[in-house]
Amino acid sequence: MKHKGFSFILCLGLIAACCCLCSAEDDFHEFVNREEEALVHCVHDSAPRFGKRICDCGYRNEDFVTPQFDGSTTEIEIANCKSLRVRRETFSQLFQLTKLTIINVEDLVLESSSLDFTRDAPSARLKIELINNAIEEVPSHLVKGPIAEISFIRCRIGVFKPFSIASVHEQLYSLKIVESLINRIERHAFKRFEVSQLTLNGSKFISSIPSQSFYEVEVLESFLITNCSFNAILPSAFAFKNVTKLNIRNNEFNDAAGESFVLQIKKSVSIVGNYFAKIEDTVLRGINLDSSYYSRNSERPTLQFHNNRIGRINGEKLLIFSDDFDVNFRAIYVEQSIDCSQMITLKESSILANHPDEIYFGSSHDGNDFKSFQDIKRFRCAEDRFWFFLIIGAVAGSIVLVIIALLVSWYCVAQKRKKQRKLQVVMPEPRTYRETQIVMQIENHGLLKTDL
Repeated sequence: MKHKGFSFILCLGLIAACCCLCSAEDDFHEFVNREEEALVHCVHDSAPRFGKRICDCGYRNEDFVTPQFDGSTTEIEIANCKSLRVRRETFSQLFQLTKLTIINVEDLVLESSSLDFTRDAPSARLKIELINNAIEEVPSHLVKGPIAEISFIRCRIGVFKPFSIASVHEQLYSLKIVESLINRIERHAFKRFEVSQLTLNGSKFISSIPSQSFYEVEVLESFLITNCSFNAILPSAFAFKNVTKLNIRNNEFNDAAGESFVLQIKKSVSIVGNYFAKIEDTVLRGINLDSSYYSRNSERPTLQFHNNRIGRINGEKLLIFSDDFDVNFRAIYVEQSIDCSQMITLKESSILANHPDEIYFGSSHDGNDFKSFQDIKRFRCAEDRFWFFLIIGAVAGSIVLVIIALLVSWYCVAQKRKKQRKLQVVMPEPRTYRETQIVMQIENHGLLKTDL
């Protein structure tokens, strides 16, 4: 038994030693890789350890890593790198940093927690700008600390991993994705933080935006989506906690599922100048009014839906909105055509009932000729009804004429048969009185002879 116990302990020791060796080997390889990467050279534009530091790779064909920054540097700019790795805790020893700019990096690798500024002074309110970079992956838990602004400008981003921007220590003032190409956003990539202004501008999102990509985000001032292109938006892709103002303007949506936007509005909604290639009729039904609105106002707010163009709507109704808003429609163009049989269903929609002259449907295959719902109902369907009733009248008239002809024929035949049934009466030949006496005498005389 003692030998078995000793053998068991020995095996455990060997396993632990192997694990340690493997870990040490991994650390060694990581150390070797780090040694192969060159530290980017940085200079101060003023006194050492203070002011602004500029780190320029000079587009040298090397793999650079960021050094460990310390001191009271207030601004750092890293630029012009072929490859740059931002290591974890790179900025952990800084206390007064107010701005970090990484610009013109062809392969930017961001490690998890590499933008952790929890030790920075809360009053610093850091501004982070990533400009004209190619980023294969924005990792989980990238940022933390008293950060005021985060901007991705003219970047090519492979994927936003879950919790990329999540649970930021302090309230953000601004989060921007501007003129960037985004391949993929994973679920919960943007989660549980407060931001005053959230802006998506001039960017293209290649893959589908999955459900809860933006989840429990509270926008204190405005959520702005402008000049963007979306391939597909799945249900609850934008699931916000609260949004004060929502502005969706001049975007292209290839496919938008039902209730893609689920958020509570505190003030106003404006959806203007967008193109929806294919949408569900419930795509905007998840936009509701926050209960706190009526503590400051007595009338329902207006939801502006102006100058939007729609390729095809899947659903029985045109569009369905929350009853919390007075929807203001103006110049809505729907490329798909409708026939008069669909008018019966569509005219029951309150939208078409209240705005028949503001909603236009395609009237040709090229998609550029539109007629208002009112005109379609008044002229096209009236003409169709005219021809319908004309054909019905002609058929009914023909049937009546056939019935009348049959009745006349039957009457004629009946009268003819009736005449044939009557006894034939022999009419005597017309004679004068004298001629009649002579005939009677002859007949009587003949009878007398016959009797004799």
